[in-house]
Amino acid sequence: MKRYGAGWDCDRGYRRDGQACVAIAIPENAYLDSFGERWKCERGFRQANDSCAPLEVPPQGYVGRSGNDWECNRGYRKVAASCVEVEVPSHGYLDPSGRDFECARGFKRESRSCVAFSVPANAHLGYSGNGWSCNPGYRQQAGACIEDERTQEESG
Repeated sequence: MKRYGAGWDCDRGYRRDGQACVAIAIPENAYLDSFGERWKCERGFRQANDSCAPLEVPPQGYVGRSGNDWECNRGYRKVAASCVEVEVPSHGYLDPSGRDFECARGFKRESRSCVAFSVPANAHLGYSGNGWSCNPGYRQQAGACIEDERTQEESG
């Protein structure tokens, strides 16, 4: 028991219960938190009521950063309690997270595939690579780039 000022506090590993300090019951595969006031499950285990149950990590999975949950390897994504391979279509590649795909420049995503698109006359591939923009002096109309009237008036 720690005494200070007009009050008191329990030592690490004990909790206050009225006017007494009671030992904290620490289950198997657990440890006291940094404050010493409650317990946490060790890495690879998760809290299940008053105990720590082992994580069930599926094939192509690993124990995550928190230590109390699992993640899928790159190229796989979580689906229910398993890791399912990300199907990367032709002209696609894994996105930075590794849990989905993106399409290469000049292709756009349609459902689970990458479809080529055409760039009309007087247009160029957009910065993102999955769309197009009209060249300067042209504007978009009905899927084409037509000369902008304002540009014609300025030059004429």
